[in-house]
Parts: sequence; structure tokens; C-alpha cells
Amino acid sequence: MEKFFTVGQVCKCCGVSRSTILRMENRGLLSPARVDKNTGYRYYDIYNVTKILHIQMFLEMGLNYDDAYLYFASSGKSSELLAMLESRLTLFTRAYEEMKLRMDDKQHLQLEIIKLPEYVCYQKEFKGTDWSDKYRDMYNLFGEAVEKGYRPLLSKRLFVIHNNDGAAKEGENTYICCVPLDPSCADDSTVFYPSCTAFSMLCYGNEQTTIKAYAEFDEKIRTLGLKPTGCKRGIGIVSGYTGKEFSRENYVSRLVVPIENLDKEEIDRLSRSGLIKNR
Repeated sequence: MEKFFTVGQVCKCCGVSRSTILRMENRGLLSPARVDKNTGYRYYDIYNVTKILHIQMFLEMGLNYDDAYLYFASSGKSSELLAMLESRLTLFTRAYEEMKLRMDDKQHLQLEIIKLPEYVCYQKEFKGTDWSDKYRDMYNLFGEAVEKGYRPLLSKRLFVIHNNDGAAKEGENTYICCVPLDPSCADDSTVFYPSCTAFSMLCYGNEQTTIKAYAEFDEKIRTLGLKPTGCKRGIGIVSGYTGKEFSRENYVSRLVVPIENLDKEEIDRLSRSGLIKNR
């Protein structure tokens, strides 16, 4: 026998308010199973309850009502929503790995083949002799981006592009500081970087650890026979401009270099060797 539930019962079961249920109805996400013609009372069935719970799960994942509508309207086969979830999964996974590095509280290096997203950046070229210069220049460039009204992306970290001599070369080096922006900010002053395959090293420690990591990074590129297609980038995951709460011993950086695309067989071979993780 089919069961019907009052709005009060549904609210209690799903942990939502009446206004939330009405909001779902107004957005076309929910329709009562039955409406009493005489009283106007709404009644809901099991399918309504499970749908509300599903929508609540989406909201807890950081999605919104429009995303939920797209999911149900496409019978759960939306390529647009899938791409969004993949992007967020990558962000959550990265945040987990980076925090775990700090929780382990020991120097650590992690090698991966990853897919770099496309970037729209506000950037400038600088010259300096050490990491303090890079932090200063990046800090000032970020300030310029704020003053110009750009919208920096929290999901894409600030990064430095090093010349082909790497970051460990002594003396004055040329480098480009980059502030990733919301794509809607693109104008004649911004630079676009396409998505690409990249070799990555995630490292934890202070500036000296990172400098040593660059030398090891270069050696790994040669050992694995990878073919770079661009200059190395140092992505400041947790660094001097992340926040005053983070000490110099608690930095996390990702060193990457764009490489020629690898076929699946080559990636699987490198993964099986234990030399890298396949992302």
C-alpha cells in the first residue's frame, strides 16, 4: 500500500524546513505526490523523501539547486555536471594530500603525471637572487591584481615560471610571477595557458628543501626520459604569501613541467614501476 507523509513528517525525516521544501517545489525539483483539493494540504511519498535527501547531499557537496535540477533532468547523465564533479574531486584530493603532508610533519616528495588545467593569468617578469625575492615579487603582483579589480581564483594557486636553468641556479635569475584569475577577467593584460600534461613533484619543507627538490626533479625528468615542452613552474600551495600562520618549515610546493603527451601504455609502465603516481 502506498504511503503518504505530511510536510511536517518530511521536514523531521529530512532535517529541512518547510520553506526549503517550498523552495525545491518552486525550482521545479519537487512535486507533492498528492494535494488535497479541499484543504490544499500537500502529501509526499517515499520517492519525494529520497529525492529531498539526494538534493541535500548535493548541497552538502557544495553543489546548488541548479546542479541538482540538471542531475535529475538528465537522469543522472549530465556530462556538464560530471566535469564539475571531476574538477571538485581533484581539488578535494589535492587539499587532502597537501594537508596530510603537513600532518605527517616530515620532508616528503611525491612524483606524479598530472593534467594541468588551463589558466588565465595576470603576470609579470622579474629578476632576483633567492626565494625571498620571489615571495616579495609575488606578494606585490597579487596586490596589483587586487587594485586592478581582477578576481584571483582560490582553486588555482599562485605560481612562478622559472627559466630553463631552474630555481637552484646561483646568482640572479629571471622568472615570471603568475596570478590565476577568473576567466571572465581576461583582457589584453592577461595571458592564457592551455591545459597540458605535466610531470609533477609535490614537496614539503622549507625553501632549502624546495631548492634541493628542484635538483632531484631535474634528475627524475632525465631518468624517466620525459620530454619537457615548457619551463618549470613552482606552485605555491602553502608558502610565504598564504598566511602569517604558516612557518617557513611548513611550506608545501608543487613543482611541475609541461611534457609531451604520454600514451596509456607508457603511463601504466611508469605507474607499475612505482616511480610515479598516475593522476
